[in-house]
Amino acid sequence: MNTIREVEKINQQELERGIAGTPASWHSQYRNSPWVYVGNLDHQLTEGDTLCVMSQFGEIEDINLARDEDTGKSRGFAFVKYEDARSCILAVDNLVGIKLCGRSLRVDHMEKYRLPKKLLEQEEAKDKAKNFGAGHAYKDVELANKYSMHQGQDLFSPDTANQNDDDDDDDEKEDKLEKKRRKEEKKQRKEEDKVERRRKKEEQRIRKEEERRKHRASTLRYRDDGGNSSSSNSRDKGERRKDRKRKHRREDSEDRHRRKSHKRRSHSDRHDDKDSRGDRRH
Repeated sequence: MNTIREVEKINQQELERGIAGTPASWHSQYRNSPWVYVGNLDHQLTEGDTLCVMSQFGEIEDINLARDEDTGKSRGFAFVKYEDARSCILAVDNLVGIKLCGRSLRVDHMEKYRLPKKLLEQEEAKDKAKNFGAGHAYKDVELANKYSMHQGQDLFSPDTANQNDDDDDDDEKEDKLEKKRRKEEKKQRKEEDKVERRRKKEEQRIRKEEERRKHRASTLRYRDDGGNSSSSNSRDKGERRKDRKRKHRREDSEDRHRRKSHKRRSHSDRHDDKDSRGDRRH
């Protein structure tokens, strides 16, 4: 933490004095060293994670994340080599003291750094094992034709030229056949799509026709029911009208009969009165 504060303090002083980025800056003594030290890393971070963080300030050529020889776990610090030494200045100025996984990073220049001896030996062994001779990319690889790395094809012989021409003709024929096959498949798909569209249209037409037929049948049924009901209602009304007329006629006849009988009684009563008055006179 003290180193982090010291680097931040020096950078602030350079900014105040206006010497940042000049030969008077403290970074100038490391201008020939492309290595930086990155400390206080989280032990779960890998080389890839460290590269993602450090590569935002320049192209990285090499990285060495210190690991325990027995367990292989990270020891929490790494050494990163940039392609351009000026990227080291950007990394130190911008990454020192930042929080990564809850830890404050310590980033500083490395004036003289070499890979560990074990890693150097491994790199040298890999370089020696590489054979960059003719056809090294096809070494111990099964080829698709009858030729091999020891017995190849003579490109300048007439037979080879004729064979190459024949091969080209065969390739052209195969290409033509492939194009024809694709064209036929495309045409067949179009025909199938057309048949499918026709089938759907026919189903839709039949469904609409069925719906119209049901609608017409329901309309006719409704009309028939309405006509029957109206005729029955008219018949009922006629019967009721006739009943009322009969009732009225009956009532009228009864009234006439009552009036006649009343007249008869009154007339007989008047005669009886006359007879009684005559008797009294005599």
